[in-house]
Amino acid sequence: MPEETPKPAEPILEPQPPEAIPEAAPENAAPPLFTTVNILALIAILLVGVLIVMNVKNRSTQRKAAPAEISSMQAEVDARRAELNRQRAELGLSPLASGSEPIDEISQRLKKDADTLVLLTARFQEMLVEKDTVISSKNEEMLRSEQMRQSLTAECSRLRSELQAAQVGSSETDLLRRNLAAAKAQVDAVLAELNKAREQIAAQGAQASSADYADLQRRFTEANNGKEFFQSRVRQLEEELGKLRIFAKSENELLPAAVELFRSLRELENRPDSDLTTAYSNIGVQLGASVLRTLNFNTGSSGISPEEEEIIRKLTFDVPDGDLILIVGYASETGNIDANRQLSSDRATAVAQMISNIKRPGQSVQAVYLGQTDRFGSRVAERNQLCEIWRIRKK
Repeated sequence: MPEETPKPAEPILEPQPPEAIPEAAPENAAPPLFTTVNILALIAILLVGVLIVMNVKNRSTQRKAAPAEISSMQAEVDARRAELNRQRAELGLSPLASGSEPIDEISQRLKKDADTLVLLTARFQEMLVEKDTVISSKNEEMLRSEQMRQSLTAECSRLRSELQAAQVGSSETDLLRRNLAAAKAQVDAVLAELNKAREQIAAQGAQASSADYADLQRRFTEANNGKEFFQSRVRQLEEELGKLRIFAKSENELLPAAVELFRSLRELENRPDSDLTTAYSNIGVQLGASVLRTLNFNTGSSGISPEEEEIIRKLTFDVPDGDLILIVGYASETGNIDANRQLSSDRATAVAQMISNIKRPGQSVQAVYLGQTDRFGSRVAERNQLCEIWRIRKK
């Protein structure tokens, strides 16, 4: 077995103080390559790099998309400018320039345009108010025209009815005149026969036989009875003719002095109650006419009470000769219009006939009707059931 090689002697070192002796690193320990600060710095660098890469990619994408978007936006701007210029041209404004303008000029122009639009808006509002006023006026005019048309249509129908009635009345008047003439002729013939019989009786005297005397007496009695009959018939026909002369079925049959009054009264239909006083006052001044009496009637009646008859007698007595007494008949609007027209006619005729029987020869009387009305009381129908007795002074 080989001998061991002797180890050299280690040198003896002097001891040193503890501060001067460095710590020995632990055996097998790794050197400190990454600290906390280094890690954070590395993360920050990585983030910055990622951001730089993303920004570069975005800018690249934007650079690629910018031309198409700019073209689209430019086209949209041009289209909107063209539409705006068209609207400005309609409003009378100058078109917008396509080039760029300073912000001050743009603001001034926009302010000017805004002021112009405000003025136009105010003008348009005034025009709308004027249009509404014109439309309201036209509507009122159309309403008045429609009311006038209805009134004229009703008046035309009334005049047509009066014309037909006048034609019938004219034929009745002619027939009555012929009958009256025939009755008078028969009365004259009977009187002549009666006188002849008397002359024969007087001539024959005592020489007449009893048979001749009885025959003459019979003829005398027949002639006398005929005379009374025909005289009664003549009076009846004269009364009927008097009624036809007294009652005027239309304006054409009125006496000249009554025409203007009748027209004035007819125009008062559909007028407010407050206008009547003024209208009647004007009629008195212009036509010399006044209402002597207003007679009220019961519903559906044309009868005159004895008290009213006495009052009418006194009124007639005070009317001077030469004046015309015109009786105007009315009826309320309740019921049938044709029946009310006839009722107003009957009322006026009844009063006129009574006055005609008591008037003096120098006085004139006539009756006319205006049919149904609400002029004397639009809320109380009974106030319109009346006759007016007018006095028209002789001119």
